[in-house]
Amino acid sequence: MRSVLFVDPPAFCTTLEGLVAPELRTRPLAVAPPGADHAAIMALSAEARLAGLERGMPVRKAQRLCPDLIILPPNPKLYARASRALHEILRIFAPAIEPRGYGHAFLDLTGTGRLFGPPQDVAARIRREASERLGLPLSVGIATNKLVSQAAIRADRRTGGQQGEELLYVPVGNERSFLAPHPLDVLPELDAGMRARLEDYQLDLIGEVAALSESALCAVFGRSGRMLRARAQGIDPRPVLPPERQAEFHVVHSLVTDTNDLGVLHLILRGMSERLGRRVRARGLAAGRLRLEATYADYTAAARAVSLSAAVLDAELWDAARRAFSLANTKRLAVRSVSLTLDRLMETEAQLELWADKTGSGEAGKPQHTDEESSAALQHALDHIRTRYGSRAVHGGPLTSHFSPLTSHHTTTIFPKVALPSRTRCASAS
Repeated sequence: MRSVLFVDPPAFCTTLEGLVAPELRTRPLAVAPPGADHAAIMALSAEARLAGLERGMPVRKAQRLCPDLIILPPNPKLYARASRALHEILRIFAPAIEPRGYGHAFLDLTGTGRLFGPPQDVAARIRREASERLGLPLSVGIATNKLVSQAAIRADRRTGGQQGEELLYVPVGNERSFLAPHPLDVLPELDAGMRARLEDYQLDLIGEVAALSESALCAVFGRSGRMLRARAQGIDPRPVLPPERQAEFHVVHSLVTDTNDLGVLHLILRGMSERLGRRVRARGLAAGRLRLEATYADYTAAARAVSLSAAVLDAELWDAARRAFSLANTKRLAVRSVSLTLDRLMETEAQLELWADKTGSGEAGKPQHTDEESSAALQHALDHIRTRYGSRAVHGGPLTSHFSPLTSHHTTTIFPKVALPSRTRCASAS
């Protein structure tokens, strides 16, 4: 029987800020981009939540509700360093770890009972180690799958449970009965549009959705109705996949100031596509599809995907990103954030060579290069320079991004959950 743990450090970012500056530990804290016209709160401390603040709330509104609120700028280096330290502890107990953002992770303990005992004991040891070595409190959900282990923590938070003070265990066979009395907000990864549609049908509890027939849900949601019913019943066959086995690359950019200026947005897309391109090429892979999602100032979102012809060059990825954005951007509202995802990954047919010595029928037997070969060679040279001297070592050019200093228009946040596929002929998502 599977044993899956979901590790969730409550208020991870603000807790770390309190560890760095102890005088902030009992104060209401919020993490938000500085100098933004319409900045939204990215993380909150427990004290700030008690004051009625919520993640995603505009900073101006939060300051009106809580005049004592302390707003700190994001510190990605601190959060990433603490995440790595926590994962060093997790690796002692779990052969498979799937990161889920800063500090959060799924652990598959299946088959480790003889080494470490039951999953409840492992969870207790992890919490103790994290507290003693890092000073971090942890909430740990324990179940037979990823969905229920994560839902256990969400349900505890909604009912006012003590964050990080208890192990949340759902016994085998109790998945459906555990989920049934809870509101739909407890169900992880429930699409916002699907959630709104369920509200239209006056369905508020997970058990109400689980009781509906598959045909009824499919009539409303199409193929997604089958998955929705399975999730509502606590069924989740997804495996816990470490980063090297996941089959997509993902990057997110949150703008400090909402904008619909195409000059700014295209510049952002260029930088994002180059970041993705470097990661794909570093693994010797090419992508078959690029997906773009744009979130607007009114919190609505639009997404489109475009097919790629085994793209690996920055110029190809940037062109695809612009095409996808043009298709998705059907509103006149300002854009708040953009995300790019590369999937349908495969190994490249040949490694990029730097000015390969190919002799053709050119003048005096000089090497002849096609445009494609020259572009690939130039890309390889640029990657080599950036690897050695940093991403800002090269500016401009057809295959590079114009890395101007960040202005009030934008700032980029790259989350640590970047899926790196296995070296298979075609790495497919599970």
